[in-house]
Amino acid sequence: KTFYSGTGFEDLRVLDPFCGGGVMLLEAQRLGAHAIGFDVEPVAAAISAFQAELGTLPDLSDALKKLELNVLDEVGKYYLTRSEDGVDETLLHAFWVQTVSCGECGTEFDAHPRFRLARTEATKRQWVACSSCSRLIEADSDADQVTCSCGAVTDPSGAHQRYGAAVCPACGHSEPLIDIARREGKPNFRLFAVESLPSNDERVTPMAERSLRTSTAYDLNLFKKAEAALASRLAAKADALPRSPIPKSERADDRLLSYGYVDYAELFNARQKLHLVALSEEIDALPRDIRGAFSVAFSDHLKTNNMMCAYAGDWRRLTPLFSIRAYRHISRPVELNPWLNRNGRGTFPNAVRSVQRAGAAFREHRVASSVLYDEPIAYHTGRSEIACRDSKSMPAVDDGSIDLVLTDPPYLDYIAYSELGHFFAPWMHRFGLIDGNSIDRFPSGQLAAPANTKDRAERFVRHLGQIFEELRRKMKPDGRFVFTYQNLDGRGWKAIGTALARAGFQPVSVFPLYGENGSRLHKRDNSISWDCVVVCAKADPVRNFRTTKGDRSQGASFALSWKKRLEDAELPFGAGDVVNLTLAGEILFALSRRQRGNLQGCVVHEEDGFGSVLACGASLAK
Repeated sequence: KTFYSGTGFEDLRVLDPFCGGGVMLLEAQRLGAHAIGFDVEPVAAAISAFQAELGTLPDLSDALKKLELNVLDEVGKYYLTRSEDGVDETLLHAFWVQTVSCGECGTEFDAHPRFRLARTEATKRQWVACSSCSRLIEADSDADQVTCSCGAVTDPSGAHQRYGAAVCPACGHSEPLIDIARREGKPNFRLFAVESLPSNDERVTPMAERSLRTSTAYDLNLFKKAEAALASRLAAKADALPRSPIPKSERADDRLLSYGYVDYAELFNARQKLHLVALSEEIDALPRDIRGAFSVAFSDHLKTNNMMCAYAGDWRRLTPLFSIRAYRHISRPVELNPWLNRNGRGTFPNAVRSVQRAGAAFREHRVASSVLYDEPIAYHTGRSEIACRDSKSMPAVDDGSIDLVLTDPPYLDYIAYSELGHFFAPWMHRFGLIDGNSIDRFPSGQLAAPANTKDRAERFVRHLGQIFEELRRKMKPDGRFVFTYQNLDGRGWKAIGTALARAGFQPVSVFPLYGENGSRLHKRDNSISWDCVVVCAKADPVRNFRTTKGDRSQGASFALSWKKRLEDAELPFGAGDVVNLTLAGEILFALSRRQRGNLQGCVVHEEDGFGSVLACGASLAK
């Protein structure tokens, strides 16, 4: 009750050296703290800086309506379609498929990853691309064979692909799509189907009222007109599309380059680019106080308005780029009508409304909890300072001035977020959100080398240790360094422990915190659901840090005790969680022992099961 009814930390200075999306700083700011954040990744720093200003975000509704009318006046006519009966309709999705030629016999064919495009169980219908001509066939959802008007018989569960390789329907030759790209150049796609809505006042349209059908000459002609309109625009203003080279060096994932792409603009078709150019120029004309919000919405909208979006056929919706955190090649991409309000996933109006909701949530004065308390909370407007820089050096922060370092450090085997984030860099530079130094290369201060680098682990430890040393200098004598971490193979925890030891940090408390549910695409049976929270105090550096068998045994006991506590509270604690907490315990208890400390687990109040976890507090015993 005390927390929810008015906790404030106006005198607290909180630092996050890896601020990423800025969530920790945002929450610290909401509690009145002075939040300071850095990130070497310019896109992350820009988004964090924008989030820090959410409390002053004005209403965007009127500006969105005006902008929508202006852009639709130019591009709206290219997002129409016409039924087989000649009735005008609104385009919802346009479906494209990669065309390839067999390296053995020369046959050209469509590389469908599966012939079934969509299925709706409510109406017991499915739509299948013909294995011969790609004409769309509607059939009962349980049909295991469908016959096209061309005479071909197709198994809906079949495909012209197997494990990322195209399989020739004529001779059976199999060749990886990535090898075909090396032979033929970047992928070519053709429009083969569309999904449409009734062309009246837009409403949430049930799946049964959507129309899925083969594309027609009308659809192809409309796209060609969009191509011509884009060409006219670029002839009049060559830099209407921002310069967007794909960096070639220091990459962990070279799939884009291997598929023949050299520029991010190649990941968009002509109609998508026309929409982006027209929209960006309207955003330029907006008042300064809302231009940033629309620019951020534009950036978010890029994830659903490109040719690397898949179609989830059972849900009849688009799957955005980076749903799987990688540049995953999509051989049957889906193109979205970006100007729908009540249908479609990832339209621009919905991206703007998402930003508006974030601003409203920031100002929300009530936090509801079914377990603890429901009470209005005080609204604070803490200061924030966020910049793009390498946290190995923070000259703008006075030594001995930070009360709390609160962060989520990168993993040793981390996903190359700088490579993913760079996709957004050209347009964010176009809107003035980041500087031009970010366009041609990745940030030079990335912690880890690509996976194939021999000294990868040592480089990670060395760079992380340098940042930790700088954090120690900036912290007050009684300050605390709190971070979350997880790792399954032990190398990450070893790197964390070594960096803490070299920098001079002593772990004083460690406990699990629920961090992930079971729905994300990267989830596996042994995945980690509980992050490990580590609380550290300043101490003397430890050289030649090592662990013993006794430390591993103590870590295992620590993990199993938490497993029992959480399972007694009817909370899942899987095999991956046990491994993670065991490895954490081994490293952290060993380091505490070397520093003659007394590392404490979580102080648990035993009055009830679930409440005991929420009441966890770090014991800062020395």
